Amino acid sequence: MQFFTSLYLSFALLAVSVRGDLHPDCVCNNGGTYNWRMTTVACTKYNDAGYQWGGSTYDTPSGRCDAASGAQIAGKEWEAACKAIASSGFQCVDGVGTCFANPDSVRGSCSK
Repeated sequence: MQFFTSLYLSFALLAVSVRGDLHPDCVCNNGGTYNWRMTTVACTKYNDAGYQWGGSTYDTPSGRCDAASGAQIAGKEWEAACKAIASSGFQCVDGVGTCFANPDSVRGSCSK
């Protein structure tokens, strides 16, 4: 009986820890500064990954990646998408060519 109680509590804590990192919207920051050019591509990458928490779409007026209706964005996976885009490239500010960023300088930032 004690084993099942411990097992149940372990699963409950895991569920709480995973749900604790879910957000309605997120952006990518490079060097502490918001970067919409990274955010747009990271939003597509996150959506295409097909995570269990649901998809996402980039909202141009707000400049944020919004969770699809009934979905949430997982913070850890979002930051991984931002870092991946930093390495693979994104549109340069002048619209010409592909720019890159040091993934160690890139962070995902999400609303609560």
